[in-house]
Amino acid sequence: MKHLFALAPLALLTACYGPPPPAPPITPNPPGGVYRAQGTEPFWDLTIDPRDMIFTDRSNNVRVAQPTPPVIVGIAGEIYRTPRLNVNIVHSQCSDGMSDRNYPDKVQVDVDGRRFNGCGGL
Repeated sequence: MKHLFALAPLALLTACYGPPPPAPPITPNPPGGVYRAQGTEPFWDLTIDPRDMIFTDRSNNVRVAQPTPPVIVGIAGEIYRTPRLNVNIVHSQCSDGMSDRNYPDKVQVDVDGRRFNGCGGL
């Protein structure tokens, strides 16, 4: 019986605090929003909107457009996969290396087997 009374305060604390609430969902591209990313050397940019993903390699004058696929929510960010474009967004501060501007995300884009690294954010 003494053990039962000793456990009562612990049970009350657990009931009051319980497990933490779940984290809010990651929504990198809210409805109607446009996600932008860019890189240097070579210079490139990427836009992701609810309809299309458009990658432009400005150094080689190459443009690739694909319909925006459903997002895959990963541990560190979002992933988009299409036959020609694979985009991996990691929520980690990023600097483009050429300016003092900081971005909220590191972005890796694979285009037709070629990899581009840069920064992005809404």
